[in-house]
Amino acid sequence: MKRKPKQCVICETEYTPRSTTQKVCRPACAYEFVKRQNAKKALKQVKDNIKAEKRKNAKQKREFYANDIKTRKKAAKEACHAYIRARDWGKPCICCNRPFKPDFQAGHFLESGNNPKIRYDENNIHSQSIHCNMFKGGDSGEYETNLIIKIGRDKVGELKNKKGGTMKRTAQDYKAIEDYYKAKLLKLNNDQVDINKTIEGELCQMQQRNYRN
Repeated sequence: MKRKPKQCVICETEYTPRSTTQKVCRPACAYEFVKRQNAKKALKQVKDNIKAEKRKNAKQKREFYANDIKTRKKAAKEACHAYIRARDWGKPCICCNRPFKPDFQAGHFLESGNNPKIRYDENNIHSQSIHCNMFKGGDSGEYETNLIIKIGRDKVGELKNKKGGTMKRTAQDYKAIEDYYKAKLLKLNNDQVDINKTIEGELCQMQQRNYRN
């Protein structure tokens, strides 16, 4: 059976192949073809090695940050303070009763530096104006009074009993704190969505009643 002419993949010369798998017209082109194929394989191997190295480095980086105390401590603080700001959103400053502003911070009743046992205690942290938190040493004078009103005298007493001391936390301890507050923030947000849906439903029913009347 006469075969149809093909074009050599190397020199582009037209030739009549001896088989359906033949790709080149002559030995010199066959040598060049094999050379190029080997180069492609070598390049692919290099790319695969680079990808494998990147995956390895990414895994090592994740493992490092998962066990790096500085990283986990920062993440725990961010998660804790994010929950406190969301929990107290819209409420006045715990110290001076200034009306709420979006830039309010999460401020400690008993300061965090010398009180590690209650550094991440949600009863010890509340929404606070920048003025009180940054320029009044964290308390413009009414923090304790307002805190007793908010959480009760017994809980304030419990905080004071935990004052001072030392506490050594591991990376896993900080990760547990981070996860705890992220879960609380998620629940808080979900609850708020449910409340908003309930309010919208009630408003819709009121409008329908008004329309019928």
